[in-house]
Amino acid sequence: MRYVLITQLLLLSSLAFGGDKPASCELASKSIVNRSSSGLAQVSNLGDIEIICRVPARPFPPKPGESRNGLRAATAAYEISPNRSKKSVPSAVHESGGGFGPDPEGEWVDFYVHIPLGSAERDAEIRRYLAKIEKSIAPEQITEEAHQRALEWTRELFYQHRVGHFQVECRILDGDRVIGVGVVELEVLFKGRFSEVGLPASPPV
Repeated sequence: MRYVLITQLLLLSSLAFGGDKPASCELASKSIVNRSSSGLAQVSNLGDIEIICRVPARPFPPKPGESRNGLRAATAAYEISPNRSKKSVPSAVHESGGGFGPDPEGEWVDFYVHIPLGSAERDAEIRRYLAKIEKSIAPEQITEEAHQRALEWTRELFYQHRVGHFQVECRILDGDRVIGVGVVELEVLFKGRFSEVGLPASPPV
């Protein structure tokens, strides 16, 4: 009975991921600011979270003139509580690049993942930031229309991450088809607030 149960669990796992091969995913070393006592990679809540995933190389198109999609990534993030229970939280992917190697039989894709604050906390940070900016502007120049434009523009550029312990499930896509799945576990440390730092050319680590 035990072996039947194990077989069923393996089959369900294969169906859940479409029978895809696992991807090898890891944090880029430049994103890591420290490690916990247990060795868990730690990143800044104001820094980039860059992930690199590798999968076996796809076959080249069989016909001349046919092209192949560049690899893409999608993520699902889960916040891990001290008792190891998991809660789904939002995440977003900003793709960067990809290619072949260093293994001649492999391909890779790298991307930045954002684990955003809740909308209320995010908007509070943005309001504090805009209030600081507007102190240096003549009151007659701060129209409601200008304020709303600044609010929307800043929402698009907001980069502060949620703080906590997370698992990020990375799905590697060839078009709409998932060809590999990998998991990265990390801890996001509090290093400051967006309202204090603002919009530098590169968010600090």
